Amino acid sequence: MPVEERETSQNIDQTASEWVARMDRAPLSAVESHELKDWLAGDPRRRGAFIRARAVWMRSEAARALGPHYDPDDFQPAAVAASRPAPPSRRWMRWGGAMAASLLLVVTLAATLQMPTAYATAKGEMRRVPLGDGATVTLNTDTRIRIYQDDGRRTIRVLRGEVLIEGTTATSPTRVEVDGRKLDATQATFVVRKLDGDATQILVQDGRVDVAGGTPAEHASLAANTRYAFRQGTPQAWRLSSLRTGQMDRELAWREGKIALQGETLGEAVAIYARYSDTPIVIADPALARMQVTGLFATNNPLGFSRAIAEVFDAEVRQERGRIVVARAH
Repeated sequence: MPVEERETSQNIDQTASEWVARMDRAPLSAVESHELKDWLAGDPRRRGAFIRARAVWMRSEAARALGPHYDPDDFQPAAVAASRPAPPSRRWMRWGGAMAASLLLVVTLAATLQMPTAYATAKGEMRRVPLGDGATVTLNTDTRIRIYQDDGRRTIRVLRGEVLIEGTTATSPTRVEVDGRKLDATQATFVVRKLDGDATQILVQDGRVDVAGGTPAEHASLAANTRYAFRQGTPQAWRLSSLRTGQMDRELAWREGKIALQGETLGEAVAIYARYSDTPIVIADPALARMQVTGLFATNNPLGFSRAIAEVFDAEVRQERGRIVVARAH
């Protein structure tokens, strides 16, 4: 869920309590069960809130069963309370039993609900995650995803960044969710790229990826060496294009710690470097920023990149206040 649309924790807790109360009144219908499942599959905080609400409900049910004299801080059965207090050690044993029952419920619900697993990389970091059935995901710099099971189907939700899904030898299908689109793939290798300010992109290297959205106009079937680009919230604004020979290798140069440039402007190259490094590169001359550059550069060496382009374009490099400035030589 986009940050600006995130529910507050208070709203989530309130909705979880309402679901538990509804379940207490009567068994859920098929429609209600589906609605609950959809709600739990949204914001991951909802599952934790639901577990807590069920645990609280369980304790309240146990309290009613123990009679009107039940007090968690001074627990004793109703008949004993009317005559004499129980020994302190026995009170703690009984209260501990109630606590253990609640904890058992929480553990059982947690196992049943199959909490998603989150993976993330910091700026400049890359991470490869085996999925256990011949498929792997590789996270590029500053990337965040969640992986969970939905009706036996592995689902990867891309929250930000760039991720490579390699599944040409996978034994089970994979679903990817990104910006309202659902991608279904079996034995395919493809990249999902979701960067701030840019259109979301899907680049298929091998196999086939089927894209589905909220309307038929958003559907597409992607073959190898194709790119699908779209912007969230604009169903008609998507574009399908073919990748040039060697383009996929350049797009995946980051796996080797490289940035492959072929005709990008210096301004665009600087924006790419900003994804990998906290040291900003500033092109002081607008005309210089429009110059095109081609080459293979290390992602972790913005200073080396700056010196290389300065030599080519007769510029100078200086470091000041934690940044690298490239300007025309005087």
